[in-house]
Amino acid sequence: MEQAEQYTWIHQALVALDGQGRRPLIDFLQRQRWFGGKGKSLTDVRVADAFDLSPGGGRRLLAMASVEYRGGAKEHYAMPLMIRPRMGQDDAGAIVGLTSDADEEWVCDATRDSDTWISLYGTMAQGRQLVGQFGCVIGHVVPQGREELAKPVREAKVLSAEQSNTSVIFDRRTIVKLIRKLDAGIHPDSEILEFLTTHTTCRDVPALLGTMTYDNDTADETPPATVAVLQRFVPNVGDGWSYTLAHLGKLLDEGGKAAMDRGDSSSNAVAAISGPLLAQFRRLGEITAGLHVALASRQEPEAFRPEPITLRDVDQWKAGMTKQLTDVCHDLRALQPEQQSAVGLMGDEVTGLETACRDRFDDLRFLAQGRAAKTRHHGDYHLGQVLKTTDGFVVIDFEGEPARPLEERRAKVCPLKDVGGMLRSFNYATHAVLKQRPEVSSTDVELLREWEGAVRASFLDGYGSVAQPGEAVFLPGAWDEAVQVIRVYELDKALYELRYEMRNRPDWLSIPLQGIKRLIQSV
Repeated sequence: MEQAEQYTWIHQALVALDGQGRRPLIDFLQRQRWFGGKGKSLTDVRVADAFDLSPGGGRRLLAMASVEYRGGAKEHYAMPLMIRPRMGQDDAGAIVGLTSDADEEWVCDATRDSDTWISLYGTMAQGRQLVGQFGCVIGHVVPQGREELAKPVREAKVLSAEQSNTSVIFDRRTIVKLIRKLDAGIHPDSEILEFLTTHTTCRDVPALLGTMTYDNDTADETPPATVAVLQRFVPNVGDGWSYTLAHLGKLLDEGGKAAMDRGDSSSNAVAAISGPLLAQFRRLGEITAGLHVALASRQEPEAFRPEPITLRDVDQWKAGMTKQLTDVCHDLRALQPEQQSAVGLMGDEVTGLETACRDRFDDLRFLAQGRAAKTRHHGDYHLGQVLKTTDGFVVIDFEGEPARPLEERRAKVCPLKDVGGMLRSFNYATHAVLKQRPEVSSTDVELLREWEGAVRASFLDGYGSVAQPGEAVFLPGAWDEAVQVIRVYELDKALYELRYEMRNRPDWLSIPLQGIKRLIQSV
């Protein structure tokens, strides 16, 4: 494509997106699952830069959208776009007509267009640089990825399960994650994967093959933002969440029948039906501990060097937990009496919960007293962040919570926070499977309670067999102290869940609330 022709169609696309008060672009963003600004007051949206992804024909581009909110906060998003005819009035991918004759050609979302992804993949795999009006995107290949990325690709399959990013599988050999919300600085997903695959023997994660970064030339001394991460594809049968829910459905069907027909106890039913699964989750505990040991195994680079946890660290972490607790309790008190009653809150129970949670937070002191080290960690660990393979699990998605700043997501903490997150995920799974069933019996509830206790014990047993006090630098001096710390992180995660459910799924509010009550009552 001639340069003048290229400039003309890209310029036309940007003009169209910038027209009509930018309303079509705003409407498009608000419909996307990956857009993090839903519910916020937008003051401006524009395409700040664009890069041609159509060297082999067609008109495709990677656009960088700049979003500004009331108060001055800004966010930047990556959007693959293309020019094509609109396919009927219900074409959800069409954003805006390219010209006044809008029936002819439209600027459209290219998320489902294979050629767009194959072109983006080629940019990464060949280490190419694309120049835009204000910056450039650059593909980077890591040394261990050169042989794999030298092979041509023929098929691109877009996954539909993700929320904040978009992942695409190429020939079932490699997978690209497009980072939708762009933040200037080192991205923890590529950073941690590169460290694990080049500096440690940990192989329970996908191998990093390459990255793509965006460098904005107009921003002085602003580091590049990671646009995409390229990894080796891991064959799997689904993530841990779907795998667990499917098993729990089987447990209720077969275990409930056994209890009614033969009078089996719930513990016997769980042992008979879930025995192999419990062994697998013990293995997941070993994998999790091995991951934490690997992340704490090197003094260099500095970003991964273990550091002693001080009383100041503990005080800062407690302060953050306490602020979240205060906000959550304020929201609980604001519920109408009938709403409080519906989720099991009685009288002024919120005050008691708040006091008990504050007391639990004090158990973080074991970290400083036991001279434990703070290290890098997963950051958003739950069943949806592990893939079930034929013989085990693989841990994925090391970006942390996308809504939090990069600096916070890259901070060193006690990695037992990951353990608390996984234990909360087990609890959520038991309640999620109950919500899928039209009728729930007391036998179902008892089976799931027994299963959760068993899977927690199996996971922690596996974890403790690999990470042991006196050997793992991130643990306090004794295992019972580590368990107390894990409960603090479980409680903090449950409070986070409680606030999320109040804002997004009020009918799920009772799930984290019962978890909080159980945790503050445990010895």
